[in-house]
Amino acid sequence: MPAWWTAAYYELIKYARMRSVLIILIGLPLLLILLLGSAFDTEIKPAKIALYNADQGEMRASIDAFWSNEAVKPYVKVLDANSEKEVKDWIREGVADYGVSIPKNFSSELSAGETAKWSTFEGRYEEKNIAAAAFINKYMAAVNLQAAALQILGPELNAGAAQSQAPAGQSHIETKNLSSGDNQAFGKESAMQYYSVAYLIMFLLYGGMTATIALLNQREAGTLQRMYAIPGSFRAMVFGIILGGVMLAALQAAVIIAFTSFVYGVDWGNNFGAITLTCLLTTAAGAALAITISSFVRSKKSTQTLFSIIVFSMTFISGGMIPDIVKMVGGLNQWTLNHWANDALRAIMNGEGSATVWNGIAVLGAIALGITIIAVIRLPKVVRQHA
Repeated sequence: MPAWWTAAYYELIKYARMRSVLIILIGLPLLLILLLGSAFDTEIKPAKIALYNADQGEMRASIDAFWSNEAVKPYVKVLDANSEKEVKDWIREGVADYGVSIPKNFSSELSAGETAKWSTFEGRYEEKNIAAAAFINKYMAAVNLQAAALQILGPELNAGAAQSQAPAGQSHIETKNLSSGDNQAFGKESAMQYYSVAYLIMFLLYGGMTATIALLNQREAGTLQRMYAIPGSFRAMVFGIILGGVMLAALQAAVIIAFTSFVYGVDWGNNFGAITLTCLLTTAAGAALAITISSFVRSKKSTQTLFSIIVFSMTFISGGMIPDIVKMVGGLNQWTLNHWANDALRAIMNGEGSATVWNGIAVLGAIALGITIIAVIRLPKVVRQHA
């Protein structure tokens, strides 16, 4: 087995036994994605409405058409109940978000020109109650307007009022999605997608730093000095240690993408090759940046502090914490690693053309290559005790 592969393998085994590292690199980004994605995801899901219709009169067909209209399905999901008591039970148990009971004399009251009413029951969630009530009130306003016209203009409108399907054929509620759309803060993605990309990239950069920390630990322990006496290539051993950190970051990316996809419902798109390349370039850039920093500051603590400040600043400037911040920084976000990595992944998510995707990857690759060249030049300062 090659020396570099042996070193990489044992580095990966070492990381697997360090629970705190795994929690920070894998558990923490998943928690942040969940908290921020849920907090800023203001899309109102369809309200589940428990419906009991006891009316068998002339308005029955209009009511059925109203609830089965295709225009209402994005906003409400109807659950047919067998009694008003069942409606109340479903609301109490949380099976439904809102309840409606239509009395058996609804059609007769409407035909007589009286004010017609439905019994409604609010559920646990205020936003669902508001959406359902607005939806139902629109229909009730229309039918009661017919009743008022009938009372004023006389019985000649009776047949038209009974047969009218106009309220059922219209979309009675217009819902705006605050978490998506080209004019919204998160662009075309949902809040969960937006923060999944932002924190995947941020913690991949931190994952790249683990390789540098491993080198510094072994330098301080004198392990690197003893490696000079081992037959074989010292450079291969150093490369293996760095590769172990990169392999950890690859595992980190795979877990975050798989978990957010299957548990949080994040759609990462279908171009897994481009996603993999973006993650690898980000990790390589993170490792190279950490090596470059450590070659100047020398101590492990100073490296961690300065690296964290740089990564945090790049994440903030690129909109990873506040989406609208990119409008205030005057293009400064384009000078960060995060910006180009985020752009590439979001282009993949949105199914944009390959030119847009590969443009972001190309710029990211150029930045990673430049930092890597500097890191290779400065590497002797990191691995040698008195360099």
